Amino acid sequence: MSDIIDDLLRLSEDPNADPRSRRRQTVERLVKTLLAMADAEIGPDEAQHRHSIMHLTTIIRDMTGRIAEADDTTFAAIVREAAMLIRSLQRRQADAARFTVH
Repeated sequence: MSDIIDDLLRLSEDPNADPRSRRRQTVERLVKTLLAMADAEIGPDEAQHRHSIMHLTTIIRDMTGRIAEADDTTFAAIVREAAMLIRSLQRRQADAARFTVH
C-alpha cells in the first residue's frame, strides 16, 4: 500500500474527464482503499476497529455523489481528512506488524 496517498490524491489519468467524474474516481479510490484496510484488520482484537472503518466507508460510499458535487474547498478538506485517516491507519498497521510473531 505504499504510495496510496499519492494514488488517492491523483485525480484522473483521463485528461478529457470532467471535474465531477475525476472527483467521483477519487472518492471511489478512497472507498476501495478503506475497504482494503478494513480487510487487513482480521484479528479478534481488531473487530471494533474494522467495524469503525467499514461504517465510515459506508457513509463515504453513500455520499459519493454529494462529495463529488461539493465546492472546491469542501472537496479538498474531505480528501485531506481522508488522506490523514489513511496515513494514520497505515502507521497503526505498521506498528502492529512489528509486534506480530510469525
